[in-house]
Amino acid sequence: MMKIKVYQLNSFARVSGGGNPAAVVLDAENLTEKMMQETARKIGLSETAFVMGSKIADYKIRYFTPLAEVGLCGHATIAVFSLLRELKIIGDGDYTFETIRAVLGVNISGKDVLMDMQRAEFYEYIDVSEVADTLNVPEDLLLPLAQVVSTGLKDLIIPVKSKSVLDAIQPDFRKIGELSAQHGIEGYHLFALDEEVTAVTRNFAPLLGILEESATGTASGALAAYLYSHGLLSETDRKNIVFRQGESMGRPSHIRVVMDTSENVIEKIQVGGGVMDISSYFVEL
Repeated sequence: MMKIKVYQLNSFARVSGGGNPAAVVLDAENLTEKMMQETARKIGLSETAFVMGSKIADYKIRYFTPLAEVGLCGHATIAVFSLLRELKIIGDGDYTFETIRAVLGVNISGKDVLMDMQRAEFYEYIDVSEVADTLNVPEDLLLPLAQVVSTGLKDLIIPVKSKSVLDAIQPDFRKIGELSAQHGIEGYHLFALDEEVTAVTRNFAPLLGILEESATGTASGALAAYLYSHGLLSETDRKNIVFRQGESMGRPSHIRVVMDTSENVIEKIQVGGGVMDISSYFVEL
């Protein structure tokens, strides 16, 4: 029997108990893919990050939900680099990390970690009537132009008429899973524009074993790209993009996005925030 040390942190949190919990396993070079998947299943959080050495970056990170490996995870990456800083393995500065899809960058400054997203990619629109059926809401409570967007993972970005509508949604997770599988997407990212922050959001990814997530970094990057491409962000707004998520779960999260554009083209998207509530324990395999 093997004991694996696991660190747990709440990413994108501003208060204790807020944010999205992620698990981190350091020095994971000797773990097989099967062992990583089993560890993630036993931990049961939305994502577990396994950190190891890399020949092409400062670190290599693999991400597992309880059901499958995914190519990138925002809140788990924030957790990894916040933990490395907390353990004094690294300090403020710029670092790189390798995923199964790309090499990306991270900046650490004080308590905040800001990570690069992959270049924004825009895919098909999905009929709002199909989407409304999976969310158990009338079609007129959703706005048109539900679109698949990726800055690392493909999510369906869904505009909702108001925060009150967003908060009240009780989705049909089976139908969301079916539509997600049909279109090859990870899940849904719903948003309502807000006066206090850029938007309030909710995220559903039942195909990955995540019914609802309290903070989703990759989908936040995709949402920022969506808002810019649809003319919903001014040049001034893009320098101060803030999303709130997790409020319907009692885990309020605060996600900051920084976007660089040139001649109306998105050049770079970064997603970041801080962590709270660091703990550790062991998992037996």
